Amino acid sequence: MELVESSKVKQILHRLFIKNWTRKLVAFTAAIVIWFLVNESMTTTVTVTDVPVHVVNLPPHKTIVGLLPNGTLNRRIAVTLTGNKSVLTDVNHNDFEMIINAEGEQESWIANLSKKNLVPLSPDNSLLKHISQVSVEPILVRLSNLVTEEIPITITKPIGEAPEGYQFLDIWPSQLVQRVSGAQEQIEALKERGLELTFNLNQISKATLDTLLESPENVANDEVGFTVPNEWKYVEVTLNEEATLEPLNDPRAKLLRIDFLKQELIPLDLNLPIAIFFPVQYSDSINPETYTLAVESLIEKKNGLTFLTAPLFTCDVSRLFLDIVRDNLELTVIAAPLSLQEILNWSITFYDLDSLEKRYVTAALRQTKARYSRQYLKNRFRKYVRNLVLYTGKDRPLAITPRLQKGTVSVS
Repeated sequence: MELVESSKVKQILHRLFIKNWTRKLVAFTAAIVIWFLVNESMTTTVTVTDVPVHVVNLPPHKTIVGLLPNGTLNRRIAVTLTGNKSVLTDVNHNDFEMIINAEGEQESWIANLSKKNLVPLSPDNSLLKHISQVSVEPILVRLSNLVTEEIPITITKPIGEAPEGYQFLDIWPSQLVQRVSGAQEQIEALKERGLELTFNLNQISKATLDTLLESPENVANDEVGFTVPNEWKYVEVTLNEEATLEPLNDPRAKLLRIDFLKQELIPLDLNLPIAIFFPVQYSDSINPETYTLAVESLIEKKNGLTFLTAPLFTCDVSRLFLDIVRDNLELTVIAAPLSLQEILNWSITFYDLDSLEKRYVTAALRQTKARYSRQYLKNRFRKYVRNLVLYTGKDRPLAITPRLQKGTVSVS
């Protein structure tokens, strides 16, 4: 039975592959050729989106509004292709780009693109052989003057926190410029709004500042400058709705440094003069003839002056600043009727502030190797004036309670 079935299989295979095999081979070959020819002759139409548009041969000193640094427009287009189905089925926007030739153009114009503007992106790409027609909506090309301007950069207050034991002071230089080239309209708009640069204090370690503070090159014993590394010296420039990070090109960028103050209590090392200020509106009843400063446990009188005898300290200012202003400080109690204030207000008064500021700036310029401007140091002096707080110990701000008594102002 098995022999019979085997014989039948052999007969079937013989008829299928051996008998008239030449005719069958010719027919099979012809079928393949026909299939190939039919497949190659089939056409289709596809629309490819997000196709880049590259502009070449721009006239000197001209550019296009919306032109990116790589020479392409900031918007992409849809291109309709007609051609061989087997090839176009797999085509996408990475396979080709459209070229606009701006040679000889001096004003804005409408570009009509066709097959001659299509350029395959691969050197061995035979895409053009398989395309019979290219259809693209006309493109308005807005030609503009190519200009280069200095765009102001504002260095903003840094984010993050200063390392432990240090206080952020300021950044030098506080203003830079960035030379940017582009379409005149866009550069003018960019110049009007300006650029910003922000540093992150969290990227600076305490160990780094400690090392800089102890360096022989650091003359100040409580102020330290951290040189901004080159990898931080980039600014975000937005043109054509696309933001790019550009390296700072202002020569002053090499001077960029972030200044810190070592946080520590500094002894005032003197008995602080204390006096009463008598506002004019209360002078009918409260004046130097009706009230004097009571000499008590905290107050002593010497050479006709009154002094606060408690040991005092300050913080958040430099030693250089304190050395210059120390002898021109006074604690001033502001007199007011008891009906208005049970406890009188008081403040620290600086005398001859303009002269002190000039002395500080001169001394600071002599002390530092940094090329600060005088205005920069004036601003620091004024910051120290605002920051001056008196302490009686660590984390203990000076707290006094001046009160109007009978014929005296008592300080406790």
